Amino acid sequence: MLFERIFLLLVGYLSIRFQGRRVERFINLCLQEEIPVWDIYTTRNGMVVGKTSITGFKQMRLVARRSGVRVRIIRRRGLPFLLARLWKRTAFVCGAFLFILSLYVLGSIVWFVEVKGNEEVPTATVLQAAAELGLRPGVYRKHLVPSHLSRSLAIKLPELSWVGVEMKGSCAVIEVVEKQLVTRKEKPFGHVVAAKSGVITKIVATHGKAMVKAGDTVEQGQILISGAFSADEDAEVRYVHAEGITEANIWYDGIATSSKQRVAQVRTGRQVISEVLVLGDKELVFAGPAAPPFMLYEEDCQDLPLFWRDIGLAVEHRRRIYFEVVEEMQSVSLEEAAAEAARAAEELALAKLPEAVEPTATHFREELLPDQNTVRVQAIIETVESIGEFVALVAE
Repeated sequence: MLFERIFLLLVGYLSIRFQGRRVERFINLCLQEEIPVWDIYTTRNGMVVGKTSITGFKQMRLVARRSGVRVRIIRRRGLPFLLARLWKRTAFVCGAFLFILSLYVLGSIVWFVEVKGNEEVPTATVLQAAAELGLRPGVYRKHLVPSHLSRSLAIKLPELSWVGVEMKGSCAVIEVVEKQLVTRKEKPFGHVVAAKSGVITKIVATHGKAMVKAGDTVEQGQILISGAFSADEDAEVRYVHAEGITEANIWYDGIATSSKQRVAQVRTGRQVISEVLVLGDKELVFAGPAAPPFMLYEEDCQDLPLFWRDIGLAVEHRRRIYFEVVEEMQSVSLEEAAAEAARAAEELALAKLPEAVEPTATHFREELLPDQNTVRVQAIIETVESIGEFVALVAE
């Protein structure tokens, strides 16, 4: 059905109206003469309409005279009638053709050239180089090969590390990436010296001459990598900016003591509570003693919330609890005293470590003092650190 409609539109057909008393005879005669007639129906006002081909309409004239029926054309549809109407409008057809032709021609020409991505290289420099290679306003797009232009521009402009050419309609876009020029700063001549005392574990001289080797003990300020050296005794002294890897074992220690017999404070169970209002830097005791009633005591202080704190008043409620204590002699074993001293000594040694330095080993040395009551423990923490620091040579 669809193909038939398309075929009829290509060859053309007519919508016609039949007038007369013998319309049925007329239609029967058309069918007998094999004249194509289809879609015949009667309208509400009693008019009979149908459709026929262009050739069929010409053949109907003789049949219409024989049956006394008049045939009138209502509508003409199809490609032949459209072409006939256009043929009568020669100026319109020519104008449309010229318009389409001009669009094609104008779309085939590059009218604009843009440069993107440049900061240091002037746009005029890129456009001039592109024009010398044939990319400029007014040239035909078919004469341009973007990949070839990209390579040629990158070669022609050494300041650019990458060039891309893309055609967007009548506009040619040149995208560039500039080279990052790195300016090298002149480094001063000098040595790498030890910032700390230690034992060298690794030394690699990338510039200069290594003056020590792994296993050597070095002192602070000693030259590790020399920036002034010669190949032999008779050769000229060469000066460089000494650089390299300098790692060494560094030790940190802490000393603490602990006694087997010690005086300890023990709570007796007696306590008193004082309620205090704090007004700025002043205190007002409103309940309990103003001072602790015990000779020896421990104090516990608690700050309690007040309902008016949210309204901005600088008043606080503080509760002090005083616990009575007495001193008693306590005895611990030698091992417990040594362990307590070791923990304290290790904390002292760890406090001396620089930031981001992790210990590699920890050693302890215990000693019982002559009083036979006190244990002294030395904690030694071993680390591996980069101890080299650069010292510039002073011109004489």
